[in-house]
Amino acid sequence: MESTMLSCSSPPQFLAASKCSSFSSNSQLFRYQINNNNKKPPTSFSIRASASPNSSVVTLLDYGAGNVRSVRNAIHSLGFSIKDVESPQDILNAERLVFPGVGAFAAAMDFINQNGMTEALCSYIANDRPFLGICLGLQLLFESSEEKGTVKGLGLIPGVVGRFDSSSGCRVPHIGWNALQIVKDADILNDIGDRHVYFVHSYRAMPSEENKDWIASTCHYGDNFIASIRRGNVHAVQFHPEKSGGKCRTFNIKKVPVS
Repeated sequence: MESTMLSCSSPPQFLAASKCSSFSSNSQLFRYQINNNNKKPPTSFSIRASASPNSSVVTLLDYGAGNVRSVRNAIHSLGFSIKDVESPQDILNAERLVFPGVGAFAAAMDFINQNGMTEALCSYIANDRPFLGICLGLQLLFESSEEKGTVKGLGLIPGVVGRFDSSSGCRVPHIGWNALQIVKDADILNDIGDRHVYFVHSYRAMPSEENKDWIASTCHYGDNFIASIRRGNVHAVQFHPEKSGGKCRTFNIKKVPVS
């Protein structure tokens, strides 16, 4: 088992059982850790990973509309190589899939649909494969978004992604540091406690009776919104862990044999 530490300077998105099912809670391999100061933007952060020498590839779904350089740098510094998704088969073959995203919901869904990736994503996640969605990578898993009219999402989590209500006095977009209200064990949230994490977004998914089983944490900004979800090896966060310095103790993803 090899261990690598990344140190960088600079401060600085589940599923409805109707479509995808059969998850387990086993998680091993790929430990993701960020250490930080409480509430204040960090001057540095570190990420530690442990992996076996024969599982050194992270598959990255980059739809080309956002700056994911910091995510790429982190993956490389952990000693992993990156396989960019170029086809649906790349998703199905992935041992671990990371889906970071910023930008417009509609543009991202157009990319996924036009490249025939919708079914592959659903299949990958339904089989409890190691997945981490970040920001838009969480939002796309919901049924739809109100960002430009009504835009259909992957339809995996019940709920609609809507814009923050500025009439309540909160500024939109939501940019800054907020505490999480942790709802259930999610590995990556274990050591956050009352520490703050960093958000940059104008739209959010709301907790409901239909999606409550997926919610790992919420955050209050005008109202309570979903900050992260977890089921089995499937994780997604609305905040940016690479910018947060939020003290995420471990993100364990098991190695799943390529089918």
